[in-house]
Amino acid sequence: MNDPQKKKQQYVPMPKKTYWHLYSLQNLESDKLAKTVNKILKREYVLIK
Repeated sequence: MNDPQKKKQQYVPMPKKTYWHLYSLQNLESDKLAKTVNKILKREYVLIK
């Protein structure tokens, strides 16, 4: 059962989303939308069409 060749998979976090499409913004809750739009206006995030 304890196979030494099998290694425990380590958790690798996903990278932060920095590119946003208009359609993906439509699905956000209002507080998350406001934060994301502010970051787009500050050019921390990129809006793609």
